[in-house]
Amino acid sequence: MHQFDRPIIILSAPRSGSTLLFEVLSKSQSIWTIGGESHALIETIPKLNIAYRQFSSNALTEQDIDDELRQQLLLRFSDALQDNHGNKPDSTDTTNIRFLEKTPKNSLRVDFFNALFPDALFIYLVREPKENISSIMQAWRSNKFVTYPNLPGWDKRNWSLLLPEKWQQLNRQPLQSIAAFQWQAANEAIMDSLQKIDSNRWCMVSYDQLIADPAKTVKQLCQFTDTDFDPALAQLCSKPLAHSRYTISTPKPNKWLENYHDIAKIWPSASSTLNKINHLLGERGHPIYDTQWQQHDIAEPIALTPEPTEKLATPSEQNVSRNSPCPCGSGKRFKQCHGQLR
Repeated sequence: MHQFDRPIIILSAPRSGSTLLFEVLSKSQSIWTIGGESHALIETIPKLNIAYRQFSSNALTEQDIDDELRQQLLLRFSDALQDNHGNKPDSTDTTNIRFLEKTPKNSLRVDFFNALFPDALFIYLVREPKENISSIMQAWRSNKFVTYPNLPGWDKRNWSLLLPEKWQQLNRQPLQSIAAFQWQAANEAIMDSLQKIDSNRWCMVSYDQLIADPAKTVKQLCQFTDTDFDPALAQLCSKPLAHSRYTISTPKPNKWLENYHDIAKIWPSASSTLNKINHLLGERGHPIYDTQWQQHDIAEPIALTPEPTEKLATPSEQNVSRNSPCPCGSGKRFKQCHGQLR
């Protein structure tokens, strides 16, 4: 099993640009990843799977790790390691691995990863909240980010993106409320956990900075993580960054205005979280986000995807067909996944 040295964990709310940041940093010749996100690696361990945990949330804490589970996870991460070209590390190389991990669900698992990797370094990525919440709404409408099909107790059929605690309170709420809830829950969980970690082990970066000046931003992150800003990174950052693999539609200035009227309804409830984010940004010398709601001359709101009008049956483990997709989102049939846990 490979030895990990100060793993680098990207933390963010969903749709904050973490995939783009991951794709950029993974081009470093000194960085190893597992090739993508760690959903399957973590959640195929029964005691860490959301179905086994009664669909409570994606949150995991240090109390969810014991010595046996720690060794199991370290072995899984070690076995899955690859460089930017898909090559495995040399099994005879005793050099400690600089490992990069990114999964938005990890916003709810900071304490868990801190227990798994006690020397981990955390990069907290934030994005302008109106843009971020609008992008979450767009992700839901696209149906490309469904994590839990037929989520038990959820009347809208499918759940997209991460599942925070108290998600049940969002049942039958409008989409903008769901998106704001996910944005707020992710950021609040990250900030609460980072306050318990030595400040030298985490940094903040904004999506705006990454896009506006990739070379400067990535250089600063390399300095923080003690990795080289090597020629591959320098070349990548010498021009505007390409869109990430999960981009839904072409980015454009003020794209969030498509959801202007809906976001206006939830903006007051986002202020407490935004103020905390701004406080941390200011402490670390970054520009802060505007907290005031700016009026725009927009005549009509963009229509939301129509909600189903029929009363939907509430699914449960008992009424999931054995040949249906497993509600855990693994992509397997229920009988091949959590149907086996009955």
